Amino acid sequence: MKKKLAILSIVLSIILTIPACTSKSEPGDTSESSSLSTSTGTKASQTGFGYKKYGVEYTAATDVGKSPKVATDRKDTLVIGLPDTTGIFNYLYGDNAYDWYAIYTMFDFNIEVDFDGKAIPGATDYKVSDDGLTYTFKIKDGVKFWDGNPATASDLEFAYYLEADPKYDGPSDISKTFIKGLDAYKNGSADKIEGIKVIDDKTLQITVDKASGPAIYALQVPLLEKKYYGADFKKGDTAKVKEKNGAPMGTGQYKFVDYKAGQELKLVANESYFKGAPKIKNLIFSVTPTGQELQRVMAGETDIDMADVSPDNMKAAKDAGFIDIYRFATNGYGYVGLNDADPKFSDVKVRQALMYALNRAAVVEKVYGEYARVVNIPESNVSWAYDDEGCNTYEYNLDKAGQLLDEAGWKLNSNGKREKDGKEFKIKFSCMSPHPVTDIMVPVMKDDYAKLGIDVTVENLDWPTLQQKATKKQLEAYFMANGLTPDPDNSLANAYKSNATQNYYNYKNDEVDKLCEEGLNEISTEKRKPIYKELYKILNNDLPVLFVYQRSDMWVANSRIKNYELSSFRDFFYNLYKAEIGK
Repeated sequence: MKKKLAILSIVLSIILTIPACTSKSEPGDTSESSSLSTSTGTKASQTGFGYKKYGVEYTAATDVGKSPKVATDRKDTLVIGLPDTTGIFNYLYGDNAYDWYAIYTMFDFNIEVDFDGKAIPGATDYKVSDDGLTYTFKIKDGVKFWDGNPATASDLEFAYYLEADPKYDGPSDISKTFIKGLDAYKNGSADKIEGIKVIDDKTLQITVDKASGPAIYALQVPLLEKKYYGADFKKGDTAKVKEKNGAPMGTGQYKFVDYKAGQELKLVANESYFKGAPKIKNLIFSVTPTGQELQRVMAGETDIDMADVSPDNMKAAKDAGFIDIYRFATNGYGYVGLNDADPKFSDVKVRQALMYALNRAAVVEKVYGEYARVVNIPESNVSWAYDDEGCNTYEYNLDKAGQLLDEAGWKLNSNGKREKDGKEFKIKFSCMSPHPVTDIMVPVMKDDYAKLGIDVTVENLDWPTLQQKATKKQLEAYFMANGLTPDPDNSLANAYKSNATQNYYNYKNDEVDKLCEEGLNEISTEKRKPIYKELYKILNNDLPVLFVYQRSDMWVANSRIKNYELSSFRDFFYNLYKAEIGK
């Protein structure tokens, strides 16, 4: 939830290529007349679209009797499709979103998020002092590890110490917690973290140096059994902890059984789970090749998966009859990255011209159909912080683009090419291919920009190379995607502050840096809203990147699976123990 934005961006750069996107205003029948139980407990129509709550649009199965026999015969086993995992089953070392799907079913956390993305108690109750400087976590009754040992405050403390260790090399970033004494421990000689104190067996107190709105998200950690993971743990030596990443010991809904790389992960219900024993005994994460997600659900090989939300797939899923469809806005956006330090992109008028000249609406329509929307700010329309009032929509306008290029000194020469200081305007655009977005966008871009007198050459790269070059800021222009977190601080600060970890575009704006700090340091959500509104206006004007689209996720589920819960912010794994197999 907190810290993995960099990895989330990498994952979304792949996932966001799956055709899908929606907004809250999309049409649909919101009838609640029938008895079909939906993910939020609301009643939904047996035909057409059932409800739209928490941004989720639900389409109910119309003929549950069509479920394949191979699926129907599974009376006590739920099979979820997954692109694969790394086999690292420790949240503090998990390497991608698919690892987390499995990890969240095996571990509990002190903090969770609700369907709207707000922080709520997980395996602990918590209190925050009025001044925002003290967080008190109390482990709930009945929370036990699979070996029968009760979870204690020392286990929670251990998770923080592991994340703060000087040798910790996982993807998490504990720095935004501002825990008192953290730097002295992580980068100095202190052997204790001053701001972490065990009060009693169940209570842990965290003291921070400064109050922060998103701090509660940053303080999320899993319950890690110290006796199992850290019996011999010493500062500066995390090796023995990492040795157990493939043999987890959690408190979660399902217990680890077996993992076969490239094939499947097997789990079994934790009968002692503190929220209640799972209703489905066996859980299997089955590795599914990209592009075959819907086909495997239709064939009965899997019960649940995230599928491409193209018009063709929507029709196929509906026609299958036995598939429930859940569609909601993705917490991410696709963009065209530009190296703002490159002289030809350093002028904001040039970036604005390129935005006006790219027919984003045509690209989105062709790739996603009705399941996409063009975006003009880096925020999801389901976020509490979303506000694009007063922002430029940059509707396709070649005349306006040409005018801006003229003003920036890029004039048409005798060959009809844009030229400045004796150099013609040429763009080297890097992307993956084949690729459902760029395969459509590149021809549109080349044609639109050619009309302005700008030549575009294309460099096709595989994903690892593209990502590596972007990280090293070696790309001139490229297509990628950014992930969004429940709190806007991570999404904005990590991507648009000067020298931020995901600022691959060399963007610098002192006012943006200042506003990011103000948003971070303010506790009140209502007071933070105008801060982010101003931030969005600046980014909408500056265009450090060319914002293109936000799509939806589409999850498909065999309709015999009941009480399946999810939203844009709260993934299915949080309440998987409630799921059950119906008739």
